[in-house]
This record gives sequence, C-alpha cells and structure tokens, in this order.
Amino acid sequence: MSNQYEVIIIGAGPSGLAAARSLLEDGIRNVLLIEREAEAGGVPRHCRHPTFGLQTYFRPMNGHKWAARILKRVAGKYEIRTSTTVVNIKPGGEVDVSSDRGFETLKAKRVIIATGVRETPRHARLVSGLRPQGVLTAGALQQFIYLKKLKPCNRPVIVGSELVSFSTIWTLRNAGIKALALIDENSRPVAFRPSALYAKLMGVPLHLGAHITKINGGERVESVEFTDAKGRTQLVECDSIIFTGRFTGEYTLIRKSHLAFEPSSGRPLFDQSGRCSDPCYYAVGNMTHPADMGDQCYQEGQQVGHAVANSLKSEDAGSFSVPVSLAEVFRISAPNVIHCGEDGRGVVTLNVRVNAAYSGEIVIRDGQKELYRKRHRCMPERRVLLKNIDVAGLTPESVLSVTIA
Repeated sequence: MSNQYEVIIIGAGPSGLAAARSLLEDGIRNVLLIEREAEAGGVPRHCRHPTFGLQTYFRPMNGHKWAARILKRVAGKYEIRTSTTVVNIKPGGEVDVSSDRGFETLKAKRVIIATGVRETPRHARLVSGLRPQGVLTAGALQQFIYLKKLKPCNRPVIVGSELVSFSTIWTLRNAGIKALALIDENSRPVAFRPSALYAKLMGVPLHLGAHITKINGGERVESVEFTDAKGRTQLVECDSIIFTGRFTGEYTLIRKSHLAFEPSSGRPLFDQSGRCSDPCYYAVGNMTHPADMGDQCYQEGQQVGHAVANSLKSEDAGSFSVPVSLAEVFRISAPNVIHCGEDGRGVVTLNVRVNAAYSGEIVIRDGQKELYRKRHRCMPERRVLLKNIDVAGLTPESVLSVTIA
C-alpha cells in the first residue's frame, strides 16, 4: 500500500470531512484521512441533541445522524484509516503514525491538521479533593451513554454554563437521569439566556456566580461543596460531577513539531487560508478557535479544502505575512496571521474571543490607518466575527492591531 499522498488529513471530524469533500470536488484524488477513534465522524458522532445541520442541510439534526451524513459524502471515495494515531509531524509533509499495522512514515504534498478540541478537566480548574470515581467531562458522559450504552451516574451535578453544559442536561435526560444542579462561576450563563430557561423547565437549579471548593468522596463521589453568589457555603449530595466546556485545542502535535505556535497556548500560527509556517501544513476547525458549532467548522473545512487544492495547482510567489496583535480584552483571533499576496488584494474575516464581557466598538488598525470599526456585544466563549477587513494596503512592516475604542 502506498505511503505517498497528495493530501493527508489528520482528524475525520466535521472540519476534516469537509476539507476532504472540497478536495474531491476540486479533483484531488490521492487523499488519506487519519482518525484516532474507531469510527470517523468526530465529536458529533456521540451527540444526540438536535443542534446540527441548520447551516449545512437547513434543518435541525441529531449529531450522530449529521455525522453519518457528512461522512457518507466522502466514504468510499478516499481511504480513511481509523484507530490510527499521528505521533509526529515533520518538515515537508512527513507524518509518523502508529496503528495495528505498526509504525509508519507517510508523506504528502499537503497536510491538513483538524484535531479538534477537548474540555478542560477538573485538575486544570484547581478544584480540591481526592480523586474518586464519578468525575467526568461532558464528552466522556456522551460516550458512556450513547456509544457504550452505560449509565455512569444517577445523581450528577453539572459544572459550567456553556451550550455544552445545557446539552448535558439533555444527554442525562435521554438516559433517564436528572441533574441535581448546574454550578458556574460566571454571574450569567455563558450560553445564550434561553438556555437557562431550558434548565429551569427541566427542573435543574442554577447556581451562578458560585465557586466549587471541594469534591468529597472516597472510592465514589459523595458530595460537592461550593460557595454561592452571596458567599454562603452549600453542599449537594451527588454521585457524579460533570465538568463541561472551557474547550482547548488539541495542540500536542503542534507543540512538539517544527511549526511556529503561540507559546501561551500551543495554537499554531496560521493565516486566513489555514496555512501554517511550513506551507505544506494547514490548520482548520476547532483546534484553531475553541469551540464553534459543528456546522460552522464544516463550512470552514470546505474553505480550507478548496485553498489546499488551489495551492497544489499554483505557486504563491512574492507573498508575506503580517501578525495579528490583540488588546488585553481579547483571548484569541483566528487567523492569527494575515497572508498577503503579491497582487495586493483581499479582504479577511477575523474570528475572535474575549476574556470578559464587552459591549462597544472594536477597531482594527495598521499603524495609524483604520481598517475596521464596528460595535459588537461580546461574551466569553462566543465567537465574534469581524468581517470584510480590507488588507490590500498591508506591507511586510505592518502589524494588524485589534483594539477597543
């Protein structure tokens, strides 16, 4: 079997599958998808809430049905290796993989990295206590219930208030389990306010502005202690704590590779086409902006797939890159580098996140020249799109500064 490909895609979730579909449409035939799980489809494969499909098929779909549908668009057209782990990525498109075939080195003209995200577990949130059974993430819960058909708890408490936190109520309900409470440090839900109404309709008490101080239990979780918004200490007896959200990208491969990355996070430097510091590599999906909806990642994957196909067909000479500099209120920008071609044309869209709630004008400048100014209402963990930024006048000495008015 060949170990030479035009394109290798690492990750067969929504972004990777979408990129594969675009490559197929553009006539690129020799493509390999690598997936570390036993089946392709990514995180949506073990989601049963109907928040997928609106932007791709214009109707709500459960995650596993949507994943099966986008997989069908490329299955049989390209080779998909499952239960395969990428160990290293090297200059020039060399990829080391490990599977039941053993250790192999594969080679491609282009490599698309679509490794997705993971939730922040308990230890990274500095929650004290022992390490009893029953401490889970939402992703682990979904796999227990939907893939393994197991019931991992009976009286759980949910930590977080992102969209995934409220979808966890749905997941538990589908298994005949009712959450005892939802606890979050934020004074208002990170998800949209109607999500809080859904929790109340499901009979799940909300404790916002609360801080977990301790998880109690020996072999199994027995209770959780927290300080509420009024500073009172409360205790909820439970048998499981489900930590949700606070997504971070899967950057393990990036951190130990030759690719340039942000020291603080490990997120690769990539431009508006997804291209990394080594032009053989492209990054796409939620590993570049934790964490957008599945449909949004699919659409982005399509764009990057077309960009990769175009890069295989034509040379890009006389170009340069301009860094994106963020004011303190901002956490990330995707892309974090702007690629400028020799033709001097182009507009870009920045996908940004904030560290704290902000309502007001966002301004983008190149030195003293203002390129963008618009009012936005921003909340942490929600994407904010800064659209149609004209980068035609950028020079190799430029820095794109994103600030607030």
